[in-house]
Amino acid sequence: MGPLMKAIIPAALLTEIAAIVFFTATWAILAEMHFGSSVILGGEAVTAIGVVAIGIAVFRRAIRSEKRMAAGETAADA
Repeated sequence: MGPLMKAIIPAALLTEIAAIVFFTATWAILAEMHFGSSVILGGEAVTAIGVVAIGIAVFRRAIRSEKRMAAGETAADA
């Protein structure tokens, strides 16, 4: 399994966890404040953008780490 797949798996899993938590929190907070469905869906859209940003950040760090491990570098070498 190459470094790309080794980076995609943790990024996907962490992004999935973040999505579940953030979407649930957004929906619960906005619904508790009795906002309309359009405001709730707008909040969910903004949350989706944040989750995508988190996924990209996690993937970039994971791919960088996998490439360093494949090259045989240690943390002290960097």
